[in-house]
Formats: sequence, C-alpha cells, structure tokens
Amino acid sequence: MIFPELSSIRIKRQRLGIKQKELAEKSGVSQSLIAKLEKGLIEPSYSLTVRIFLTLESLEHKNEKKCYEVMSKKIIFLRKNDSVGKASELLKKHSISQILVIEGKRAIGSISESIILDKLASIDRKKLFTMKVEDIMEESFPIVRADSPLSSIIPLLKITSAVLISEKNDVKGIITKADLI
Repeated sequence: MIFPELSSIRIKRQRLGIKQKELAEKSGVSQSLIAKLEKGLIEPSYSLTVRIFLTLESLEHKNEKKCYEVMSKKIIFLRKNDSVGKASELLKKHSISQILVIEGKRAIGSISESIILDKLASIDRKKLFTMKVEDIMEESFPIVRADSPLSSIIPLLKITSAVLISEKNDVKGIITKADLI
C-alpha cells in the first residue's frame, strides 16, 4: 500500500468531520500523538502510519457496501490436473467466463473463455481439450478482504475478470465484473 504524505492526515480527518480524539481512539493511539503528527513534530513508525491510514480509509468507506455483501459464495473451481475439456464444460454449464484453479486450498491460477479461444487458434481442438489446465492457465485472481469497500475492487476489475474475497486467510467468495454490472 502506498501512503499519502503524513501532512494529509489532518486534511482527511477534517474532511471526514471527526476530531483528533475520535481518530486517536479508533486508531488506538493518543490524541496528543495525532496532534504532533498533524503539526509535523514527529516521524511515526511504519506500523503506526499503517494503522492511522487504514483507520482513515475505513472511516471514509464506512457507509459503503462491503465485498462480502455482493460476493458469490459459490466458487466454481478446477484442479491443475483437470482437462481443458472439463474447464470448457464447466464454463458452459454454469454460464461463466472464468474459473479459479486451486491446489489444496490455495488459488494458483485461472482459466477463461478468452485463453481457450486464443489457444484454439493455434492448437487442434481435440489436442487442446485433452491438455491439462495447468498447461494453459493464467495468473490467479487478486484476493481482497471480505470487509473491503466495494469501490476498492473496481480498479482491479478493470484489469482482471474476477476478484477473490477472503476472510481469515480463506477464500470465501468471488466477485466478477458481471456481479457489479
């Protein structure tokens, strides 16, 4: 995460309409520390900076829908040793355009209609559909926390077709472009 300048803490806090004391309480620091930061009198530790900026971010998005409210809990997935033919069948059966590839409980890749179509241009259909998913899979989808504001995944969905939603390091759902549209 890239943080803005420390001097922006006061601006963000005031824009939110909260007092130094409230920001301090929600961040788990003292009000005097917030005052010193805003005046530029101290250089905080990295962990303190993270805590304050994450608190400000959560306050900015407190009334916004969270990812867990929109995610689909039913995640269709493949194993890396499954065939591309099976992937194609699942895409059609579930009317989806991408599928997660897992190994154990870990997301290791994805396969999409687009990659299958691209491969059909250069590989015989029969051969392609007997190949393993791992031979043509792409990167896995990005993973965000379930309590992340929905607006935080929109930039991600401009560059990927889906975002995985996690809670306590377990993938609990998925949000696709279609889910937001």
